[in-house]
Amino acid sequence: MTPRPDHIGPHPRQVRLEAGAAAITRLLMAPDPARALRQMGTLELLGPEPGSPFARGARDASDLLERLEPAMRALPATESGISRPALPLRVAVVDDEATRWVLHGAARVRGFSGAELSSDPALLEGIDLLVLTPVSVGARFSFPAEGVSEATEDEQAARVQRLLGEVLPHCARRGTPVVFWDRTTRSTTAAGREIADACEQVFAVSQEAVRRYADSRGEASTVTRVPMVVNPLQNSPLGSRNTHSEVIAMAGAQVPQSPRDLRLMAEWILDGISAQGLPAALLRQDGRDTFPAGVGAGFAARHWPLLVENPGAETLAALDRVTDIGIVLNEVISSQTLYDRRIIELQAAGSLVISGYNQGVNSYLPHVQIPQSAEDVSAALGSLSVAELRRVQGDGIRTAFINHHVCDVLETMCAAVGLPAAQPTERVLAVLDQPAPARGAEHLGAAGAGAAGPGAEYQGGTARTTGNHELDPVLRGELASQTHGAVPLTTWDQLPARHGSYDILLPVSTSRHYSPTYVADMVAAFRYQGAGVVSKLDGSAEQTGHAAQRHASATHAGLPADLTAWWRPAAEATASPAALRRHAAEERVFFIDHLGHHARGDRARRDRPALLVDEDLQATSRRAAETARRLDLALTVIVPVYNNGDHLRHKAFASLRRSSIFEKMHVLLVNDGSTDPVTVDTVEELAHKYPNVTAYHHGGGGSGSASRPRNTGLELTHTPFVTYLDPDNEAIQDGFAQLLEDISEHQDVDFVLGDMTHWASRFGRLRYSELLRETLAEHQDPSGTITVPRDALEKLHFRPMGIQTVVARTKWLKACGLQQPVGAVGQDSYFFQQMLYYARRVRVQDIGVHTYYSAVSDSTVNTINPGYFEKYRPLDLARSQWLREVGKLEAYRELRLEPFFVSWMLPKLRRLEAEPADWRFAAETLADLLGYYGDHQWTTPEAVEFWEHLAQARGRSPR
Repeated sequence: MTPRPDHIGPHPRQVRLEAGAAAITRLLMAPDPARALRQMGTLELLGPEPGSPFARGARDASDLLERLEPAMRALPATESGISRPALPLRVAVVDDEATRWVLHGAARVRGFSGAELSSDPALLEGIDLLVLTPVSVGARFSFPAEGVSEATEDEQAARVQRLLGEVLPHCARRGTPVVFWDRTTRSTTAAGREIADACEQVFAVSQEAVRRYADSRGEASTVTRVPMVVNPLQNSPLGSRNTHSEVIAMAGAQVPQSPRDLRLMAEWILDGISAQGLPAALLRQDGRDTFPAGVGAGFAARHWPLLVENPGAETLAALDRVTDIGIVLNEVISSQTLYDRRIIELQAAGSLVISGYNQGVNSYLPHVQIPQSAEDVSAALGSLSVAELRRVQGDGIRTAFINHHVCDVLETMCAAVGLPAAQPTERVLAVLDQPAPARGAEHLGAAGAGAAGPGAEYQGGTARTTGNHELDPVLRGELASQTHGAVPLTTWDQLPARHGSYDILLPVSTSRHYSPTYVADMVAAFRYQGAGVVSKLDGSAEQTGHAAQRHASATHAGLPADLTAWWRPAAEATASPAALRRHAAEERVFFIDHLGHHARGDRARRDRPALLVDEDLQATSRRAAETARRLDLALTVIVPVYNNGDHLRHKAFASLRRSSIFEKMHVLLVNDGSTDPVTVDTVEELAHKYPNVTAYHHGGGGSGSASRPRNTGLELTHTPFVTYLDPDNEAIQDGFAQLLEDISEHQDVDFVLGDMTHWASRFGRLRYSELLRETLAEHQDPSGTITVPRDALEKLHFRPMGIQTVVARTKWLKACGLQQPVGAVGQDSYFFQQMLYYARRVRVQDIGVHTYYSAVSDSTVNTINPGYFEKYRPLDLARSQWLREVGKLEAYRELRLEPFFVSWMLPKLRRLEAEPADWRFAAETLADLLGYYGDHQWTTPEAVEFWEHLAQARGRSPR
């Protein structure tokens, strides 16, 4: 190899690589890596990252596990839930040890090999249910891997033949039902489908697998999607607050080559952790050697020192309980129903989860943190308070045991084959200690008359009780809006007559407010531990952390009755409050956490409002103006909210919290009439907790899109600058801070624009800044300011850009007099087109400002039905009129109308082709919308085909 002429040094590249590899080998083999780095002169040049093992004088992360061993040994034993005892059934699992272990404690479970059952069918004597899985036939298309070797094709064929020819016929003769349970796969195998076809019922975690099994069986009624499962005997939060450790661990550490975004996300996560100086441990998958054959398990070389041997399943489960944060990558990205089950296991253990992107995780588990960059991971960890950490952990525990309990899934399978194993939903009855006199309830627990409970009438925004007048209407409203379901409320004198009609007794009082998830937290606690009394803690996260997630003896003084719940208490214990207190002294009590309640005496926090009519806009505007003035706020962030409180809390708001200018932001949470009590409660909680947050509530339910709350937000803006952020999106890379700094330094600029990153089936970036800069390059001065030409929209072919990547001057934007069409989708694109048209001077910054998750399962733009395009009617009507007014309608038809129709509208219309009537309805709507823009000569084959298809449909069935 010949060195390049400009190469410095005597060695060709190959020699240098070999020398470098030898130096790395010496470093890794050195007994004292830190000393070796100093001797090699590298420590001063580079220095280890603060979180690196080398900074601790270690060669890998194994010392972290050693330090945690005492805490893991001190953990209390896990328990079955008192409300989820083992089903009185005998269940057999064939050739799948992992599934047998998952079912442990949910029933009497035995594991057999297919060969055993084939040679001795009598082993099935007394078995109530036989469970087969993809692993039973030797499949290894599981996610994550089950820890078994994949069988060869011949071995799979032999297993299939043995099951079909001997085991299943024997079960049929005995009347033993057989089910097929696919816990982890998306890609089914021929062998798995063949066995599934022979079973009575099929259950699968992913919707993709459900469709394949249904297609193979020829019908869908016997194929059911079930959630992933957790078992409290294996994954439990008990004792998880007894110790504090900064270690962040990842089990099964492996980065597959595909999808390629996985390595990028792994680097973001680990580099962000390292930037905060936090220690990380990557537990190798299946204990396989990583050096040198494994080439670092797919991780970047700088992360290899974090790799350690897999400590085994039991140690891993204990490690989950003594660490606050865990890492998961997710090999599957494009699925709404399949993700790495480690996410649910970590949540069940009380961990905050940092996970690689997955569509379903983003849609249904917003409290799981998805990395956007190393900078964002570092900022999130650096700004994470104890209170926020405990909130995320509490949400995760509730999610795991309310939605994923193994007993519930096993009961679903048993019920499908006719086995009597019902686990009824827990019946909850609340009892009020001291009835309060009725009072006008101007603030109730949820939208609509049902929020006030039975016997309430609404009059002018207040509630008048027509029955049970002695029961506080605010309390009744809060109990009626619980996520677990409406909870009836009684009094102690009426309680004896209700004995036997409830499973959980919930003492409550009028001195507290109870959040919509309060009862669900109590229900979940009874599902993962065995005490018959559970209690919330009174105090802050810092004050109560030492007592959370643990059992203790009750004392009269230390157990506030109105924060407790009781599992099927004896009749004598419920005779009076005093009797219950005496009973408590004899009971072991489980203390959950401090979440889900607050004192009514806290005057700074409003009750959750009754959403019947809009709040007083002028009063809120005065309050917002005073807040902006008093705190000297610079940038208003308008967040439109509708029934997405969890995304608001854990996505948008959490991302704003980690901004360097959060304390200079005025966050306007504009609720569009949410009917979800959690959302309303979240908005009020955030507005109460943070002085720079102001809430406004529209009434009457949602308006159909984000337009109304965005318009309201602009009216309420009293800071020099303004931007927007949707609750299910995230601000990234401190982009708002950089845009604010730029526009503040250029007084003649109307807005500054950055870029948007995007998650769908993979990660991408929409480089708005580059597009605008290059398109309008001849209008840019040396400082970077662009004077917007009158034909800017034409030059851009009317391409819209995201208003959530913009920081605008408030005075200018309000003077434009723009209104986003109420009820319309796509309105932000039109709004940007108008902003650019009216702007005089703008600037761009080549930075990411926010990330957009396009594949949210129930978002407005992703829900396709026959009426989908009706949501565009207000938009197209308003835009066509405006384009006509400003003289750009013809240019829009020429440059934008047809390309947008072909690339955006038609793909969505095609999703309705299976139902001709639905397609026709939607197509006629589209034709109406296109007509707003006047006559147009369609030229693309796709557009011409659409009009021909519509004409044929009209001919067959005249409209």
